[in-house]
Amino acid sequence: MDHDAEIEYAVRHTELVRPPEHRLNTFGVTNVHYYLLAEPMDSVNETRIREGRVIAERPRIVTPGYLLNVFEGFGDHARKQAEALLGRYGFDPNILEYKYRNEMGNTWTLSENISHVTLKINEKIDDESDPLAAILKCPDDAWQISLMMFIMSMTRSSAFKNIAELDSRGLFERQYGIPKFVRDEIDDLFRVVFKDRSRIDELGSKLQSYGIFEQYQDRFFTLLRRR
Repeated sequence: MDHDAEIEYAVRHTELVRPPEHRLNTFGVTNVHYYLLAEPMDSVNETRIREGRVIAERPRIVTPGYLLNVFEGFGDHARKQAEALLGRYGFDPNILEYKYRNEMGNTWTLSENISHVTLKINEKIDDESDPLAAILKCPDDAWQISLMMFIMSMTRSSAFKNIAELDSRGLFERQYGIPKFVRDEIDDLFRVVFKDRSRIDELGSKLQSYGIFEQYQDRFFTLLRRR
């Protein structure tokens, strides 16, 4: 089965039985506890259960400079051309980047049909009062795709709230094109490096990744020359 067919198959056969009560956190890490229920293709009246967690990092505001650094393979003048295009068509300042890490837990099989197992897992979540637990029914051979679909859907439903909460704290306010959210992060890292020179490379990499090294280069090199 090719990738497109595999994805289409997963889309058709994935069901979110119980969504989390909460959405992704705006100002911290989110720990989503999932149960993936699948019917093994080589057996009848059995249910495979995969339990794990998706760790969603704190959403990161994307800067125009960051976007300029992601155009690879577009020619020698890609950055300048991207600058012109962003200026011409405008740049939506309220873009967030999300990152996820899947931590697989236990996998086991029960000799019960999937409906009965679903009821049991639902009761378990109710007893534990876990607001970030979710149950999905999915294909046994495409569960990874189903899990990705779920977390992407959760991100989409969380983004508006995340943006609104960041905006309410003035974190999208820009000075020289740099959001307050980013300025605060960089200023904190400068203070850390002032005391711990071993993290100077981390600071340089962070400035490069945000595409704002030029704005901070004088301050960076002054710190680099400091003994």
